[in-house]
Amino acid sequence: MPGERPSHRLLYIDNLRWSAISMVVVMHAAVTYSPFGAWYYREHPELSIQAKIAFATYQSFQHAVAMGLLFGIAGFFSAGAVARNGVQSFIRERLRRLGLPLLLYMSLIGPLTEYFVAGSWRSNPPRTFAQDWWLHFRSGELLDGSGPLWFCLVLLLFSAIYAVVCQARPTQFAPSHPPSTGTVLGYATVIAIVTFVVGAIFPNATTVLNIDVHDFPQYPLMYAAGIAAWEGDWLRRISSRVGRRWLWSGLWVGGALWIVLIAVGGAMSGDVSPYGGGWNWQAAGMDAWRSFTCLALSLGAIVLYRDRFDSQGRVARFLTRNAFGVYVLHAPILVAITRLLHFLPASIGVKFALASLGGILASFLIVGFVAQRTPGLRAVL
Repeated sequence: MPGERPSHRLLYIDNLRWSAISMVVVMHAAVTYSPFGAWYYREHPELSIQAKIAFATYQSFQHAVAMGLLFGIAGFFSAGAVARNGVQSFIRERLRRLGLPLLLYMSLIGPLTEYFVAGSWRSNPPRTFAQDWWLHFRSGELLDGSGPLWFCLVLLLFSAIYAVVCQARPTQFAPSHPPSTGTVLGYATVIAIVTFVVGAIFPNATTVLNIDVHDFPQYPLMYAAGIAAWEGDWLRRISSRVGRRWLWSGLWVGGALWIVLIAVGGAMSGDVSPYGGGWNWQAAGMDAWRSFTCLALSLGAIVLYRDRFDSQGRVARFLTRNAFGVYVLHAPILVAITRLLHFLPASIGVKFALASLGGILASFLIVGFVAQRTPGLRAVL
């Protein structure tokens, strides 16, 4: 019946989530070798213009979609958790599931990665790890050391706000049908406008507590979209035809818009600063492109996985169980791999491919067979 929710686990969402987290590892491997982004360890190689464009295209598409999609999924499951178990249980579970890994990363995993693996804590004269750790703690710099787990920090904030809203509004808003094309485009416009205004008002802002100020507006709006998707049962009701249309629109229309932005916005001459914020058309165009691409490809990917990947074997179940652990622990593993690859006489393309594949495989294997069998870590992951 249309009004009945499925009682079984949504395996396609599990598969989509571990796929998205795997692509986060690939993104950080890309940042290692490209001129774009920030990471613990970077090679800074000399790249051809073709290689720069290839990295920029891949990183921009993933940057536009991946985190927004993960926040949308988080909002979807947050609404379900509150409906099933109540607000108080939801908050306790979020504090345990998100707060403990965040504290572990900021206090131990991140510092160990910087001091021993990446070598980014450099002092003259050299200090011990304990001395460096205390110095960063005393100065408050550890608060900026959430690394990839800034996602957990932001999600904790959204969970707290959602809990307050649920207490104030116990009845659910339940749209009767999935959003129309016009509604999706309108919502993309809202995201683009808010993002552009933030980027224009704070053109030189980078991060606050390791959270990108310019990117931030997308995240609460995608989280809210996920909540609405659960309350309206949209993921089950949206048709395969509509999902395919959004997928192809995100790829082809998004691809065409990307080419136009790069070709006429000054990127080919090496000037990429106008895209990052400020009152200029390049920033407005990039924010509009990102917002449209995020919603289109998120909807398309969800329907694709629902229709094609709604089952699991042993491997997929293993990946599902360990996906969050990979998100928490992949940084030191990937940095170690890329530092070893530094000595390999190979092209940047080969190193990037090896780092991506090796980072994913090593992270899942170490989490699944080592971390999950370590009592202290198992309780957190």
